[in-house]
Amino acid sequence: MHTVDEPGRVASGILAFLVHLLFFGLLVFAISWQKKIAGPVMVELWEELPTPVAKVIPPPPKIVETPPKPAPEVRKEPPPPPPPKVEAPPKPSPAEIELREKIRKQKEEEQAKRLEEKKALEAEKRRLEEERRAVEEAKRLEQEKLKREEEARRLEEHKQLEEQRRVEELRREEQRRTEELRREEERRERAAAVERERQQQEAQRKQREADEAKRRAEAAASAGQQKLIDDWKARIQAKIKGRVVVPANIQGNPEARFDVVLLPGGEVLSATLRKSSGMAAYDAAVERAIMAAQPLPVPSETDLFQENFRELALVFRPKD
Repeated sequence: MHTVDEPGRVASGILAFLVHLLFFGLLVFAISWQKKIAGPVMVELWEELPTPVAKVIPPPPKIVETPPKPAPEVRKEPPPPPPPKVEAPPKPSPAEIELREKIRKQKEEEQAKRLEEKKALEAEKRRLEEERRAVEEAKRLEQEKLKREEEARRLEEHKQLEEQRRVEELRREEQRRTEELRREEERRERAAAVERERQQQEAQRKQREADEAKRRAEAAASAGQQKLIDDWKARIQAKIKGRVVVPANIQGNPEARFDVVLLPGGEVLSATLRKSSGMAAYDAAVERAIMAAQPLPVPSETDLFQENFRELALVFRPKD
């Protein structure tokens, strides 16, 4: 808050200082003039000193067998001295009277000056009090203004907060509606997906039934051909197995699986170990037997060879 400059503050301060300085000088001057004039001294003269009273000492009593008691002696006090004579004070001289009158007038003037100074001080005090009240009133008005501004600011902030809260509520409501729409869309999509899945499963079921019917028909039609294929595979398996040299220390009946690729004449193009038996010696013996048994027995029909004997998956066990 800014300090309010009091009007005439410097001039009133200088005037108060000068009035106090003048008042102090008058007090010093009055004390220096108020010296008491010594009055006349009264002296009482005596022609001779008063006679001192002699103290009478009684004689010592005589020792008698039955002496009478002596009467008590009455001691006389000396008379008091006469009171001093009181003389009337001498009449003051004209100079003393003039001096006293001058002092009286000076005191009256000093009293009048003090009264004037007192009035001036009271007037200055009232002026300063009025100025102080004016400053306090200005401060009060400024504080009320600041308070009104603060209230207006708080009201504006409250309005802004209410507006932000309303906007936030609208945003949340919009998000809620959007979320509901999204969930509804997801429910519709899930329902559509379930329906598509059902239709797809139904189509797959029908396809499986058709495939199964076709397979049964093909199986019935080619039952003899499958038997022929099994015979050729059994001949290939037996030829290779007859050339496998089983290691002497083999234990159990381990299984070795090979993928064999053949040429139309029965030559082995490749033999790949797909699953080891766990004994490297037995795996190597089977691989050597496959290579040694070529050409393997295969059918001469090209279609039959390409469909069933081009790639073979062979399983070998030492004790089968």
